[in-house]
Amino acid sequence: MASELSKIYQEALQDPMPYFHFNTKRAEVMQEQLQKLSGNEALVYRYFLAREFLWAGQTEKAISILENLIDETVRTPGIIDQNNRPLYDELALAYLRLGEQQNCILHHRAGSCIMPITGDGWQTLQDGTRKAIDLYQNILRSYPDDYGSRWLLNVANMSIGEYPEAVPVKYLIKELSPQSKSMFPRFSNVAVKLGLAVNGLSGGLSIEDYNGDHHLDILITSYGLPDSSHYFQADGQGGYVDRTSEAGIKDLVSGLNLVHADYDNDDDVDVLILRGAWHADAGDHPNSLLRNNGDGTFEDVTFESGLISYHPTQTASWGDFNLDGNLDLFIGNESINQWQDVLAKNRQGTGKSHPSELFLNNGDGTFTNVAERVGIHLETFVKGVVWGDINNDGLPDLYVSIMGEPNKLYVNRGGITIEDWQFEEKAKEAGVELPFFSFPTWFWDFDNDGWEDLLVLSYDFRHFTQLHTDIGREYMGFPVEAEISRLYRNNGDETFTDMTVEAGLNKTMFSMGSNFGDLDNDGWLDFYVGTGAPDLRSIVPNRMFSNVEGKRFEEVTLEGGFGHIQKGHAVAFADLDRDGDQDIYAVMGGAVEGDVFPNVLFENPDGWNDNSWITLEFVGSKANRSAIGTRIELTVEDKHGIPRKITRTVGTGGSFGAGSLQQEIGLGQAQVVKELKIKWPELPPKTETHSDLLPNRYYLIVEDKPPQEQNRPAIPFHLEK
Repeated sequence: MASELSKIYQEALQDPMPYFHFNTKRAEVMQEQLQKLSGNEALVYRYFLAREFLWAGQTEKAISILENLIDETVRTPGIIDQNNRPLYDELALAYLRLGEQQNCILHHRAGSCIMPITGDGWQTLQDGTRKAIDLYQNILRSYPDDYGSRWLLNVANMSIGEYPEAVPVKYLIKELSPQSKSMFPRFSNVAVKLGLAVNGLSGGLSIEDYNGDHHLDILITSYGLPDSSHYFQADGQGGYVDRTSEAGIKDLVSGLNLVHADYDNDDDVDVLILRGAWHADAGDHPNSLLRNNGDGTFEDVTFESGLISYHPTQTASWGDFNLDGNLDLFIGNESINQWQDVLAKNRQGTGKSHPSELFLNNGDGTFTNVAERVGIHLETFVKGVVWGDINNDGLPDLYVSIMGEPNKLYVNRGGITIEDWQFEEKAKEAGVELPFFSFPTWFWDFDNDGWEDLLVLSYDFRHFTQLHTDIGREYMGFPVEAEISRLYRNNGDETFTDMTVEAGLNKTMFSMGSNFGDLDNDGWLDFYVGTGAPDLRSIVPNRMFSNVEGKRFEEVTLEGGFGHIQKGHAVAFADLDRDGDQDIYAVMGGAVEGDVFPNVLFENPDGWNDNSWITLEFVGSKANRSAIGTRIELTVEDKHGIPRKITRTVGTGGSFGAGSLQQEIGLGQAQVVKELKIKWPELPPKTETHSDLLPNRYYLIVEDKPPQEQNRPAIPFHLEK
């Protein structure tokens, strides 16, 4: 596999134009073309060359070209009109990006680019940002209703510590400070001190115990064709060691997403790397199935497993759809539809078919694609896939998020053998086709009623270059045109009710990576959204939402210090320091070559609530060893004997970012777990019940055996420099 990936990279170097993260090479090609042009045609081409240099991270070259163009073409310098405005817009952006590069990347600190920007997040090299501020104020004098420039002006002032006082009142966005009455604490970014602030493009993330030492490790990929994966192994003392070379994955380059599971039931967790997304036919890259050897090393078994195929993708999901104890795999591939015509034209797309695949696990380490056989005919631009049991019949159903078309819900109708197994597409009848422009998605029981609900996050492709404008309008209370996300509550009859407005989630998300967990251990699931787009103006905050008793969601982005304004991709909630609360790791970075940024790890602070927790690790015997799809219901009581139910499903979370399979469950004020009910994913259905577990403990739960309490004390992060 390593040699095949190297060949793809070498071929791309020879023909870089189909790849939007080969900007330096693309600029070289454009410079050669420029020599053949003259007059106005050459002037226009120089503008596009400047933008290519900006995307390449060669910001000062871009600035030089843009300033020369302004000197040559603008008759009255400083007077901005519709003819010269693109030059001033691009120059302002270039200076803004220069400030980010000099301060937030080259001199990166924990608070860099995280709203509200304070203290160590303030820039010290301020020339670039101050020039950007002057330019944005000049643009706004001519175009006062330009909400995008207004947003960027406010963010620029905040980055140098002069928000709000230095922002002219008529351009001020007042809502960029946290609510003073909020009791929500700020989560510190500890990635730098732990050596986990990997600087790179967008990528994937899987958090799991890969070497069997009961500490959670971190596996990361990056989008660029030559970009190495990174495997950080927990050292058991609160730190991490880079074991990438020892793990055998250094040359398994590229990949925008990861999903993990024990596909071969050998008691260690394997990983699938997904490649080629967004590149149309130029993304005909193989995925990689990495078989875990159980000792923190991996072997690429893609070819021998039968999973080898050549389609652009970044989404897949493990689930045992026929309940035979072996995990199957659905991979959502990207066929160009009408909304991706621009990708087809720019990436040499030919309209080639890239059908999605459902791989049946044969139980011997190999897979067979049975998608067509079981009634799943899907050729479109798939961006998210997840399994969930919508009707509580024990059979996992499949939801597919599609960019620019109605989404799909394939209800698992079962069968006697794989020859008569069938899925029925019911999204319209179920009421879950929207949003039309969607990206990440997941099943979860957000209201703890025992039925799996559905969150589908929006990514309005039509506003690809207008994220900063839309977020500015939203923060100022103005309506936005971009499509909103959808929260669907399960009605229990294979239909759903749209709860988006009632839950307070009718917002402009532009979601990419995202995932869910329980920040405050109150027993209600919260979620974090990584936002952005390839456009460098898309410096909008990633967003955190706290679940308020299963009724609505309260945004705590600014209060908790989660408002990272660089591109947010794979996200995972995980109790990395084993102290009973979940931390959040996020892979940062964009899609173009120069849009790199260090990853972040938000540590959940101690002592800000007194809620209880329990961590459960499940191992199937007849069910799949990872226990993926296992349904959990806990009945807990507080000190007054008042009961409540909390439900979970074993899995890695959302469709872009993968957390640990161990279930880290907040219990609120519970004093005791009166009952733990487990519905294992197998045929015939089987439910186990256990009683009187203690809060604030780890338990290993092997199918058909009583829970075994584990001695896993907290290991605080080793944060000394």
